This record gives sequence, structure tokens and C-alpha cells, in this order.
Amino acid sequence: MSAAGQLFANGSILFAVLLIASMAGLYSERAGVVNIAIDGMMIIGALVYALLGKAFAQQGNAMQLVALVISSMIAGLFAVLHAFASVTLRAQQVVSGTAINLLATGLGLFFVTIPSLAPGNMIQTGFTTIGIDKYQIVNIFVIIAVVIALFTFFFFRFTKRGTRYVAAGENPNAIDAAGISVIKTRYVAVIISGCLAGLAGAMFTHFVSGQFRGDVQGQGYIALAIMIFGQWRIQYITLGSMLFSFLIALANSLWRFTGWNIADPSNQLLKIIPFALALVTMVAFSKYSKMPKADGIPFNKSLR
Repeated sequence: MSAAGQLFANGSILFAVLLIASMAGLYSERAGVVNIAIDGMMIIGALVYALLGKAFAQQGNAMQLVALVISSMIAGLFAVLHAFASVTLRAQQVVSGTAINLLATGLGLFFVTIPSLAPGNMIQTGFTTIGIDKYQIVNIFVIIAVVIALFTFFFFRFTKRGTRYVAAGENPNAIDAAGISVIKTRYVAVIISGCLAGLAGAMFTHFVSGQFRGDVQGQGYIALAIMIFGQWRIQYITLGSMLFSFLIALANSLWRFTGWNIADPSNQLLKIIPFALALVTMVAFSKYSKMPKADGIPFNKSLR
């Protein structure tokens, strides 16, 4: 495969990963729950996907679709921990998210240190990307991401349930007065967020050649930056995902164009660029961000 083809093939997978991960944050925060645990939930999805791939890849490459669904569901169950702490216990949501990230990272690193399971400190899935074109630029992951993005756009813009989600993040006491359960709405939102993050994490293993090494290289934090850059709007989040995915793929593939030694420290420094850009983006846009008014504020029924 040519260098340009490899660049766009990797970029398309990463676009799907970042778009879905950013939507994970969107669903949660639109309902009023800050979710910085996207990275941890992605790790759980990637871990489960890697384990399923190691066990079932020999049964056919199509089994990855089943593995994607199961990974997403397990990550959704894992997200209940964040929902319980944030919604039921009214814990500080940033602290809860940080704890989830630490727990998931610990689990991921534990599994990749089991010699019989992860030789060389990595779990090889055995799956290969299902693509439509020669270079697999148009692949199953991009299709799934675009479908979910279109659904999300119509869900928040045109459906009654989507309006309730938005109201839970803007004025939860108002929808509580209307007889709608804020607690239930926020629980469902966080679980959906976990499912999407797990799906993104599972897809990320294909970006790193089907290998799980205990983490997702901080892509969950970049997804948060994209969500802020996109002002909690799916159309802008999609554009941000395109930009960041191209930059990250370019940083990982530039040595193919330049002929530099991939192990050269100066080449490795290029990989810092996307994270530096994420930091700059969060600082630059935080001043102008119009986040949901009740985002991060525990619901208190007595304040109605």
C-alpha cells in the first residue's frame, strides 16, 4: 500500500473512533453529566474486543461485528459505575470520571502482563478491517460512525426524547415538574455514553494494527477536546473529528513520506502535536464554550 493510501486508511479508522468517542461525551453531557471517563470506557471496550478477537477470530473475520456489539455492551455496563457515583450519590463528577479512568487503566495493564494471554505485553485480536475499496478508506467503522452521527443529529434536533435529554442538561427541575424522571434520563445517557465509548475503543485496536497494549493512547481526552471544539453540536464535532484524525494519522505516518527512521526521537516528537493541539483547543474554546447550563451539577429535587 502506498504511503498516501496508508495515511488515509489509518485516518478513516481514527475518524470513526474520534467521532464516536466524542458523541459518547455529547450524550452524557447533554443530559447534564460530565464524563471525562471516556478514555477509561474506551479501554474497557478495547480490552473486551481484544479478548474476543483472540478467542474467536479463527471463526471468521465477520465475528468482529459480534465482538463490537459485545464490547460496546460491556463498556455500557461499566459506565453504570460512573452513573451511580454521579447521579445517585451526587459525587463530584470529575473525580468519579478520574477514578473510572484509573480503574480501567489498571485492568488493561493487568491483562497485558499475563504472559499466556498477552505475549510481548500485547493482545493480538486476529481481526482485519472490513473495507469496501482497495485501500479500505471506506470501511465498516466509518459507515457505523456516520450512521450514528446522522441518528444523533436527528435525535437531538427533531425527537421528543432528544428534547428531554437536552432539557435534563439545561433545566432538570423543569422536566422534573413535568413528571419526567431526571435520574432515569441521566442514567440512560451515561450508559449510552459508555456503549459508544466502548465501541470507539474496540475500533481503535484496528488503528494500532489489531493490538491492545493496555490503553487507547489517550484518545478519550482528545475526544473531549473535540466535543468542546464542536460546542456540543454534532455537525461541528464531525468536522473536529476529521481535523484531529488527519493530524494524528499524519503524525504516525509522516516517516513514510520523509524516509525518517521511525525510531528517531525527532520523529516520535511528532506524535505530541495532536495532544498539544487538543490542549490549545480546550484552552482557546473554553472561554467561548456554551456548555449545557446544568452540566456537572447534581440534580436536587428539593430545589424545584
